[in-house]
Amino acid sequence: MERPSFTVRYPEYGHLEAAIAFGLFALVVHRATPVLAGPLAEATGATAAGVRLGSAGLLWLALAVAAVVSYARQRRGRAPEFAARDVLVKFLEQHRPDPARHAVHGAAALGGFVIVVVGYARFVDALDGAIVLARRLVAGVPLGGAALTSVAWGVIFLAGLVGLAVGGDRFLVGLAREALYRYHSARL
Repeated sequence: MERPSFTVRYPEYGHLEAAIAFGLFALVVHRATPVLAGPLAEATGATAAGVRLGSAGLLWLALAVAAVVSYARQRRGRAPEFAARDVLVKFLEQHRPDPARHAVHGAAALGGFVIVVVGYARFVDALDGAIVLARRLVAGVPLGGAALTSVAWGVIFLAGLVGLAVGGDRFLVGLAREALYRYHSARL
């Protein structure tokens, strides 16, 4: 008679981080392509349509890389097999989120979310300003001055985005791991 075995695959960190990083990359490429297509085409000898097609291909490549990395990260995670449910529950208990750290991750995600929502429009304005500066660089035109407040808002927004990505990722994975523990411990 074969003994029952229990296998659990719990989520690994990094999926939300990868999704938010791709979203930021896509926003930058989306905003920069119309502005930089002409100067880049002149500088490289390509057509503006070719530059736009290249940026679209770059986005698809970045999405594929993000998806493959996330899939590999999840598959690389442990999926141990246990002979008894109590051993499985003990393993899951050891991998539960620490309540204090879990609260910090939740607060970081919430704070980052608020900063991202409040600062999105200002960040897009700062991004557009940075793209204009990049266009001047490509065209060989003097840069001029950059507004310090735009740079500050860009930094604040990126800090909020990092808080949302890292804190949100850790918080959601912690919730999933806690749910796995509670589900299996209730069955003992």
